[in-house]
Amino acid sequence: MILTLVENLLPPLLFFAPGVRIGLPNAAILAVLIFFGPVDALIVLAAKCLLGALFAGNPAALMYSVPAGLVSLGAQYLLYRFAFPKIGLVSISLTGAVTHNIVQLIIASLIVRQSLFYVLPLTLIASVLAGMFIGMAVYFLIKYLPKKAISS
Repeated sequence: MILTLVENLLPPLLFFAPGVRIGLPNAAILAVLIFFGPVDALIVLAAKCLLGALFAGNPAALMYSVPAGLVSLGAQYLLYRFAFPKIGLVSISLTGAVTHNIVQLIIASLIVRQSLFYVLPLTLIASVLAGMFIGMAVYFLIKYLPKKAISS
């Protein structure tokens, strides 16, 4: 939740799209996936979605955040489990970000009953930027976090 609060203090990732954020809480979810496994990452994802909707006062956000988070986490888990280290954390994070935004677009299109995929190029730009940043942050976290801090 602290990462969500910090993220809300930052300007949007794309100045012309105020809802597009970098996804700082996703760094915590990816790190938990790597350090502790998919069950713990799922718990953190659920807490992030529920508390985020509660603190934002927008329970309708769960319609977007839960399915997008689950698909994104699933994609990242599969890549980490079966393709890491052939592909790195930045690629795994990037896949999660792109997947997350595509699922949110699908849900939004279903809700408004018209295709919103005309914004896909912009969301892909944001996804790539966010995914790269989060992937690099998690890479450096894993690289420089003392091993005893994880096992404590």
